[in-house]
Amino acid sequence: MTSADTIRTAGTDLFVRRDPSAVDRHYTEDFVQHSPLAPDGREGLRQFVRSMPDDFRVDLVRVLDDHGTVVAHSAYAGLGPEPLVGFDVFRVDDGRIAEHWDAFEPLRTDSDGARPQLDGPVEVTDHERTQDNKRIAAEWVESALVAGDRHAVQDHMSPRGCTEHTVRAPDGPQPAYRRLRRVVGEGNFVLTVAEASPGGDRGDGAAGTVACYDLWRLDDGRIVEHWGVAQPVPERMAHANGML
Repeated sequence: MTSADTIRTAGTDLFVRRDPSAVDRHYTEDFVQHSPLAPDGREGLRQFVRSMPDDFRVDLVRVLDDHGTVVAHSAYAGLGPEPLVGFDVFRVDDGRIAEHWDAFEPLRTDSDGARPQLDGPVEVTDHERTQDNKRIAAEWVESALVAGDRHAVQDHMSPRGCTEHTVRAPDGPQPAYRRLRRVVGEGNFVLTVAEASPGGDRGDGAAGTVACYDLWRLDDGRIVEHWGVAQPVPERMAHANGML
């Protein structure tokens, strides 16, 4: 069983079959939780599963497996008053989940009912390019989004343009990226996780922190497609592990 298979099986047992006892089968004894939604550890996860409403549902769209670190890009119903789109990152150790991070934002639809935040290719290809693509995506985030180098577009973006799935208010504040925290990739897809300020100010902590999860699709060494989620980091959570 691959690490991605572990995530799919655990998700089915916990959130489809609603079996809290599956936590002991699929999660390590020292499981570390970073999600703001749940308390730490296996008992905290069991409590979270028991609290799920009857209409809770996860629609898995994309899965990446980077040598035991698994990314899931999904739509969620029942976590709040409106559907959500989000990324989950899992660290799998010897067939069991040892650590978990996530970030969510509202799932918006256009006038035709489409889901621009989730549309697009889902197949993982170009496995031989994984390391190069991770390097390119990391360079893009650090040079263009953190350092603000406008010339980075020429070296990292496709000349044909980049298909954008992220929904942001055009006149609202945009996250100001401060630091790249994590890079996870498989083949033509790379997820970068960064910390940012809510908008404009890159100072550490003064304006709060936003967790930015960005999924990039690359083709022939250039970025051609982007999906993103930005979630403010709560000042208080049910654990002391941090969100990032």
